[in-house]
Amino acid sequence: MYLKRLTLFGFGQFHDRTFELAPGLNVLLGPNEAGKSTITQFITAILFGFPTKKHPELRYEPLDGSRFGGSVELVKDGNTYQVTRVDGARGGKVTLKNLTTDLALPATQLPKLLAPVDAQLFANVYALDERRLGTVFQASKQAVVAHLRHVGAVGSDFWLAQAQQLDKAADERYKPQGRNPLLNQQLRQHRELTDRLEKANAAYQTYWQLLQDQATAHQRQADLQQKLATARRQVDELTQQRQAWPIYQQWVDLGQTVSVPDTGFTEDDVTAFERVTSQVTAAQSALKADQQRLQNLQSHTQLPKLFQEALKVTPQLTPLLEQLPTVTETEQERARLLAQQRDLEQRTTGIERQYATTAGRMPRPFSLATTQQFKQLQDNLTLANQKRRRLQQELNQANEDYRRLQPTRQSRNPLADKQVGWLAAGLVTLIGAMFLPGTVFKLVGAALGIVIGYYGVFIVDSQTPASRQLQELSDDIRDLQAQLREGGQRIDEVTDQIDAIGAAHDLGRLPAEQWLAAQAAIGEWERLTQQLDSVHQRLAATAATQQDFYTAVTRLLPSLAQQELREVLAQLERLQTTQQQLATQDGELAGLTAQLKRDQVTLTTAQAAQRTFLQTRNVSDETEFYQQYQTIREQGNRAAQRQALATQLGAARLTQLQQTDLTTLTQAATTAQTTAADLQHQLDTVTTQLATLAGQLTHLTTSGTQATLRQKLANLETQMQTTAREWLLDRLTSQWIAATLEAASGDRLPQIVAQAGDFYAQLTENRYTKIELTAATLRVQRADGAWRTVGQLSRGTAEQLDLAVKLAFAVVMQPQAAMPIVIDDGLVNFDADRRQAAYQLLAKLGHHLQIILLTADTAAQNVVQGPTNRVLRLTSV
Repeated sequence: MYLKRLTLFGFGQFHDRTFELAPGLNVLLGPNEAGKSTITQFITAILFGFPTKKHPELRYEPLDGSRFGGSVELVKDGNTYQVTRVDGARGGKVTLKNLTTDLALPATQLPKLLAPVDAQLFANVYALDERRLGTVFQASKQAVVAHLRHVGAVGSDFWLAQAQQLDKAADERYKPQGRNPLLNQQLRQHRELTDRLEKANAAYQTYWQLLQDQATAHQRQADLQQKLATARRQVDELTQQRQAWPIYQQWVDLGQTVSVPDTGFTEDDVTAFERVTSQVTAAQSALKADQQRLQNLQSHTQLPKLFQEALKVTPQLTPLLEQLPTVTETEQERARLLAQQRDLEQRTTGIERQYATTAGRMPRPFSLATTQQFKQLQDNLTLANQKRRRLQQELNQANEDYRRLQPTRQSRNPLADKQVGWLAAGLVTLIGAMFLPGTVFKLVGAALGIVIGYYGVFIVDSQTPASRQLQELSDDIRDLQAQLREGGQRIDEVTDQIDAIGAAHDLGRLPAEQWLAAQAAIGEWERLTQQLDSVHQRLAATAATQQDFYTAVTRLLPSLAQQELREVLAQLERLQTTQQQLATQDGELAGLTAQLKRDQVTLTTAQAAQRTFLQTRNVSDETEFYQQYQTIREQGNRAAQRQALATQLGAARLTQLQQTDLTTLTQAATTAQTTAADLQHQLDTVTTQLATLAGQLTHLTTSGTQATLRQKLANLETQMQTTAREWLLDRLTSQWIAATLEAASGDRLPQIVAQAGDFYAQLTENRYTKIELTAATLRVQRADGAWRTVGQLSRGTAEQLDLAVKLAFAVVMQPQAAMPIVIDDGLVNFDADRRQAAYQLLAKLGHHLQIILLTADTAAQNVVQGPTNRVLRLTSV
């Protein structure tokens, strides 16, 4: 696929402008502000949509108010399509038409026409500029594989969505920092059961002592294992050092050499440094001349002292002035938060005075279970007191009846009268029998008299109603007294339980009748406390923001250092007003002020480039740079040979060998071996002791309570294993999907790396010959065999590496994603020779790909040859 024609209705500075493109290399020449970046953004916007209005700097809406949008004609599979996009919702209103068949197509066909390339992949690979080439410092194998997976694996979006659903399901079962997932809840329950089991076991003194012995032994075992591992590593390390000693001795014999960097000090680097130094000198001269002219003008124009001071730091002060409205709002927010803080503190203090303990602690709120338990205890206590009062009334009535029924000395007893009558009758019968004739009659009469007297004394007494009623009352009184004693014990038990709840929640100072009413106040206190904490955090954040702003301003404008923040804000507002007034004035002063700002920016940029140049080479000044340059030229074969030996040994090994000698090393190895053997013996002894303690603990933990808890713990662990297996299945399935998608496209990765290596060799004039893509970063091999990571390369060399990788990606993936490559001034950090090499490579690739190069370098037009290539010139507006 290639772009045939660009038509800009209104986009940035362009209005009704058309560019005809060729299928090969297209060079669009133009100076700064000619619209090169505008055209790059136009291609991206028409194909993939306008950015939202939240990012106006990326929309490039027309400056003259004309219709916003344009059209692109592209050729794919022998058909010419026209994509038109104008301002509208959701990235703009799109119209798609097949010009070959003269058929209008639905806008939904555009993503399918461009597939598998989307906006993100196009921005990351096919649209290149200096900023995006700089991302090579974050490049890794994962980033390249992600691009490959998107292009090379059909249906990858569906499977990636499935993997995300599996990850979500796994997160619902377990999260390392979660509370609600099932496995997290089971882990908390496991800890609670474990704690309960430990408390149950702690009831046995012997078990506790054995547990302490076991913990001590485990700690001893862990310490010995750690020491043994350390000793073994020490033995291995010392053995390796002894084996490396002959190589080290050769390194010592070669003598000391000065270690200097081997990159960054070539002839080209010297030329580049002289060019940067010349720019700094020229910028300083221009700034000094403009400052002198400004001083001459200031003698006629009265400017505030603060404004004169701000002119010197305008580039650094401008971002702070843009923050001025935000900081002013934070000052108002701070006043509001302080008022809210005082209100919350007054409300919490009022509740604390009413309910807090003498020690200042607030009572703890009831849980739902505690509330229900307390209500039940109150109901039980009320019922018990009511029953006690009823029984006491019944007992008092029974005692009163008993006293009423008992005979007194003053009252006449009818029973006694009956007893006397029967006794008198028996006595008369007995005496009368004595006068009867015959012994038999006398005996019968005497017996009859005795029987009559016995009946009167004993039988009549036991059969009276009064006696029976007194006996029943006595039995009732004893039963009521027993019920009262039982009720008193029940009341004491309920009262003790209520007192325990009050003590556990610090409610001892309040009557129990007020506990439930106090719960609302306690909950209100906790809510107010949380709000107060939130206010404190927001106040701290506001104070930090204000302090950062105040520090930054006073560092740039020292005359404001002793003033309060409100006064500083007022001064800055006046300064900003003065700047705006001066900006609207015509004449030489306003123009000179603007020129002075540009001079300052130019000087700052040149000085930053000079510092960056020196910092990347780890030198502090120009003298040290030339000393390093001279030292590198004087390095010889001896340093190279010694460096090879040092590389073979490694930096860490070399440092270790420098700090010892062969005799000491041999003795240390022998001592380390002896120590490791002794630690192994001690570890075996502790392991045996742990086995003995485990058997004793098993014997002691066979009580019913421990057995029940252990059974619950075992059941919970079974559930946890099931949950963990389900979590692991979801997680592994998600990882399998990712690995499968990577495998579907991974066969192209070696092709891309090999192709990128060839391109990189051409771009660097064979200084670097090979590229290796690791899991963490990219690294390259120099012609002399040395490897360098991206971080060790200069910015220009690193950008050449990124260009090589992205060109290789486009070439290898062309059968699946034939997209044009757009390069917007992406070669500005290349030196002249490597820039020319890049032009030649792009011209060569133009036979297979469409490449749109937008540049200000007129040398780029020299490589454009052939009917498939084209040179276009942009006119600055």
